[in-house]
Parts: sequence; C-alpha cells; structure tokens
Amino acid sequence: MRIGINALAWVSNAQAGVDTYVRQLLNALQQIDQANEYIVFVAGQAHGELDLAAGNFREVACPIPSRWQPVRALWEQIRLAHWVKAEAVQVLLGIGGIVPTNLAIPAVQVIHDLQVFRYPENFSWAKRKFLQMMLPCTAQHAQLTIASSEYTRNEVVRFLPPQRADTRVALLAGARGYEPAEPEAVTAAKHKYGVGERYLLNVATSHRHKNLQGLVAAWNQSSVDADVVLVGKRGSGHRELMQEVATASCPGQIKLLGWIPQPELAALYTGATAFVLPSLLEGFGMTVLEAMQCGCPVACSSLTALPEVVGQAALCFDPRRSEDFVAALDRISNDQLLRQRLQQEGFARARRFSWEQTARTTVAALLEAGEQHAGRTGPG
Repeated sequence: MRIGINALAWVSNAQAGVDTYVRQLLNALQQIDQANEYIVFVAGQAHGELDLAAGNFREVACPIPSRWQPVRALWEQIRLAHWVKAEAVQVLLGIGGIVPTNLAIPAVQVIHDLQVFRYPENFSWAKRKFLQMMLPCTAQHAQLTIASSEYTRNEVVRFLPPQRADTRVALLAGARGYEPAEPEAVTAAKHKYGVGERYLLNVATSHRHKNLQGLVAAWNQSSVDADVVLVGKRGSGHRELMQEVATASCPGQIKLLGWIPQPELAALYTGATAFVLPSLLEGFGMTVLEAMQCGCPVACSSLTALPEVVGQAALCFDPRRSEDFVAALDRISNDQLLRQRLQQEGFARARRFSWEQTARTTVAALLEAGEQHAGRTGPG
C-alpha cells in the first residue's frame, strides 16, 4: 500500500513532543516496514532533514505559505489533497490531529492531547476557535483515530464525535539516544551551562499547562538545596514563569537554558538530582522516559496520562496542592535510597516502551483504514 504521512507541521530541533514523535516514528517505520511505500509530505524548508534512508520512503516538499498553525492547516485543507492525489497515495496519516476534509482516500488521525478543550485559556482566541472547530470536523472525515495513551483515548471519546469510540492506542516511548552519559560529559555540560552540582531538571516548552511557574514556587517554599534547571523554548506561560523567577529568594539558582543539543541534554539528565515534571496535562509524557533511560530519578504529576506512563517507577504528586508539591521536592532531593530505587525501576520501566511497537500499531491502523475504505467503495 502507498501510505502518505502529513509532516508539514514538523520543525527540526524544536525539542517539543510532537516534533520528536515525527522523527522517532519515521525512524521506527523504516526499521519495521519494508512492504509498504511511504510518501512523507514536509514543508519546503524542512526538506532533507528527516533522515529518510530506506528505499521505500520518499519526501515531497510542499511550499506552505506560513508556519502559523491556522494558516498552515487551512492551506492543507485546500492543497494537500492535490499533492496526495498526484502521488497516488492510498491512505494518509495525519500526525497533527487535523486531516483534510476534501480527501478522496481514507485518513488516520493522530491525537496527542486535547488540551484546547481542557485549557482553552492556553490558546489565543483565533487558535482556540480554529482548533475547537476543526478537530471535531476532521474527526468526522477520518477513517480511524490513534491516541498516544489511554488517557488521550478517553479524551477523544469524550470531546470528538461518537464514531471515535473505536480509537486505537499507540503508546509512545522515550526518544532514542538518551542513555547514561559518561562522567566527563556530565561535568562538561554542567560547566558549559553554569549548573551546580545538585539540580532539579525540567525539559518542556514553557506553556501554561507545563506549570513551570508552579515548580519555581514550590522550590522556593521547599528546603531543597539545589538549582532548578529549565530546558526548552518559550511558550504561552513564559511571562508567568519569569514573574515567579523574579520573586524567588535565590533567582540566580534558576537556570533557563532554552533549547540545547541532545547529547548535552542526555548529560544533564544523567547528572540531575531528579527530573521533575509538574504538568497539569500530558497526553503521554516522553520526557519522563528519557530521564529514566538516563538513570535520572523522576518526580512527576499524578494527573492525566503520566501515571500510566511511569507506573510505580516515579514519585507522583498532585501539583495543584502546594503542600504535596513541596513535600515531593523535599523527598526526591533528600532521600538517597528513594532516588536509588527510582533509578533502577526507571530503567526497567523505560524498557517496556518502544517506538517499534508504536510503528507496528500505526501501520496496522493504516492498513485497516485502507481496507475498510476499499470494502465500502468496492463491489457488493
């Protein structure tokens, strides 16, 4: 079967969950599927950056007019069907949740989260209205939907049309390349970024639901003697984060590093006292698995998809309760036996997830969608 993948939203080195998903999924698909042909539609400026080495994978670069999601998605609605038809694609994978409504072929919609319905205040008015309209609309045109966790599947069933009750779950994994770094690499990364010997690490774009301002506030109230190291690009909650940093008792211990290369990030994971993810919403939570792969103890939110990802291999807390948040930071920072246990359990937990399984589940859904469509349009 000739499978199309809509990767127009992909941006190189974005250090964001969906962008990591695209690269990891494509790498895994090349490993496990030599039978089907893949046409990957990318924005013109991203051409050649996805490492498509397998002979049955090919890129098509599309000249999209804007990277802003509403403009790009509207352009997809009008033009992508033309490119899909020109390439004789038989089924399309929509990795960004929105699929064109004018396709003559079946599409599989991938949903990572539905925060636009849970936290609409995180979005501009225009983007909020656009997504709240287009996600249910395109769900009606998708043959099947894939969710990245059981939590997200339940959200799809709740917020999108009733026919999405057959939503499949394709669990994700931590990105490849994250493993314990050598001591010399850890020392070099700490020195380069001005990080102290003990530090709590977070890796996330500073969107409001990532609750980074809550992390700084809880750290400020705790007895933790460690830096707070925040890795990631600016997001919708950056102003609130900076206001919290400005009021901290020791703002110099809060390091905002922005985006950093993967080898150095792996070194920071390895050297951290703990990785802390206090998100109010996660559709999966790849970074907790990346931390575990590097041997970093994890403390994370007990909300949304995170408990099903970490199991018993992390210290979970409710980030909405300040006393629980502060207690968790104190415990993960000061209890060496706890950190040692979480380190070992984290290694084992991370091994339970694989991108190869994600890819197999995805291919199965694509083939099923194609067969269902053929059955409905064929004789009899």
